[in-house]
Order: sequence, then C-alpha cells, then structure tokens
Amino acid sequence: MDERVLFERFHEALDMEPRPGAYERLRASMKNPPAVHQRRPAFPMRWTKMRFRVAAALTAAVIAIGLVAAFFATHHAAVGVVPARSDTNLLAYQNMVTGDYNAMNASTSDNCNTIDDKLCAGAVGRVVPRLQSWLDDLDAFQTPARYAILDQQLRLHLKEAITELNDAVAFQKASDTNGFDLAMSGALYERGWIDPATFTITGTYPKQAGSYQDAVSVVNQAVQACVNSTPGPAELGCARLVGMENCAGALATSCEDDVQTSATELEVFLVALAQNPIPSSVPLPVRNTQLEGDLARADTALLAITDALLQRNAAKASAAQVEFSTAIAAAGQDASTILEAYRNASASASG
Repeated sequence: MDERVLFERFHEALDMEPRPGAYERLRASMKNPPAVHQRRPAFPMRWTKMRFRVAAALTAAVIAIGLVAAFFATHHAAVGVVPARSDTNLLAYQNMVTGDYNAMNASTSDNCNTIDDKLCAGAVGRVVPRLQSWLDDLDAFQTPARYAILDQQLRLHLKEAITELNDAVAFQKASDTNGFDLAMSGALYERGWIDPATFTITGTYPKQAGSYQDAVSVVNQAVQACVNSTPGPAELGCARLVGMENCAGALATSCEDDVQTSATELEVFLVALAQNPIPSSVPLPVRNTQLEGDLARADTALLAITDALLQRNAAKASAAQVEFSTAIAAAGQDASTILEAYRNASASASG
C-alpha cells in the first residue's frame, strides 16, 4: 500500500484532517530510524478494529508534536540518556527494573484475544503475579530522585494493568463482551505505557527533547492548545476531556480512546523531562515550579477515568475529568512560568 494512502487512512479513522506537512515530517523521521528495531510483545491480545483506532490515534499524537520516536517504538539501542554508572543506587535501581520487566515480559502469552478464549484466565494468572512482584520491588526500593515522578506513575500504571486484566477475567465469566473488550484494550495500552517508562529509566529510550527548556516548550505548546480550545490532532482527546465529554454507556469506548491519546502525550512529556533534568544554572522560579507533579496529577486522573468506565460509573468519570482539567491547566501555567523566567533571564543577560 502506498505510504501516503496509509497515512491518510490513519486520519480518516480518526475523522480529522492532518496538519500541513505532517506526512512529510513523518516520512523524514522514518527515513532516519533509531539504530535497532525489535517487535515489542504485548499483553496477551491481538488488534481489533477498536484497537486499530487507538493505534492510529497514538501515531497521530506523535506526528503532531514532532517527536522523532513513535510511541509504538520498541526497546532500542542506547540512544537515550544513560546516567553515570558511578551511582551504585541508580545502577541497582536500573538492574531491578530491568529484571522485573524481563520477568513480566516472559510471563505473557498469545491469549485473551477474544472473550471466547478459555485459556485467558490462566494466562492472566501468570502475568498478574509478575506485575505485583514488580510493584513490591519498587515499593521496597529507594527511588533515585531523577526518576521519582516517572517511578510514581509507573507504579500506578502497573496497578492499573493488574486491575484491567483481572476485570477482563471477571467480564469473561459474566459473558460481558463490551466490558471484556474495554478491559483488554486498557491492558494493551498499559503495556504501551510501561515499556517507554521502563526504557527511559534504564537509559535506552530515544531522546525526546534536546534540553530541559525544549521539553518545557513542547509541553507548553500542547497544553495551551488543549486548554485554549485550539487543538491539533494530538490534543483532540485532551480537549474533549477538558470539555467534559459524555463517557456514559455506549460512549465509553470513544471516551477511553481520548483517555489513551491524552495519556500518550503526558508520558512523552514526563519522559522528556526525566531525560532532561533541570540544570542547576536555571533561574530560581523555574526550580520552584511543579510541572512534573501537575503532569503526573493529570495522568493519575486519566487512570481514574478508566477505572470509572470499567465500573460503569458516569459520576466518577465526570469527577475525574474535572480533576484532569484542573491538573492540565496547572501544568500549562507551570510551563508558561518556566518559559517566562527563561525569557527574563535571557533579556537580563543581553541587557
């Protein structure tokens, strides 16, 4: 199939127009891929039509914010930021994360593709203990300060994966196809979140920004587009959630798609900030901001929306949307404050 035709079909699936030059930017980035490509195993499942829409949305998100590495990129060669190995606690932390990730990965299988899979419960029964063991190890470890926020969110996404996999088994026993599909779609997404976070911690994920200031600029552009009702393709999900979209009943699937595209952007931001810690030379107002914390609050609110959808609790979903909107607005203010401090410092230096 012609590349441009495939690109246009992605956007048709999302019912949106691509930004001018988006295809050319995608093609240019794909001509210069990272050094190593491997297929990342997923939690036990295959793509359904609904999941293909999620994949298209995530792909559009990465195109729109102009980052080189696609969200579906797998474990790459060491092209990210590899911290100095002189820090024994950091090295032990990275080794622990790598070991738990590999143990979890080895426990997955090609099951739970449909509600009729009689081996699904057994497959879930092998994955969930590995996820819980990973959580236990993280809880017992002194997390390096650099990765404190990313580690915090990784734990929440591991917990969410456990919830969704267990919910899928419960929905299967109840012969609830809609619930089963929603839970397994969520579990697939959690795997998609866990991998980049893991590889960022181990220093092997592609660099997402050239500097701390660049990372903040990416956050600022996207968040302002979301909260000011001027979204591009990547911010559509965020804008709909901020606009309090209806997530009840049959609309749960489209709402969860928006949750996942929004969480994708947030992870890109958190990864970029983790890879580019605040330099000691930056102005004091920058160092006092809570940007990472507010982005994490927004991500946590998205997890709460997913839980509400699985519980079919529209009131809880609405409350979580309010929290998401509040956190996103705060992150936007944080990013603006940081960039203004940089501008003022630059003006003072030049004056």
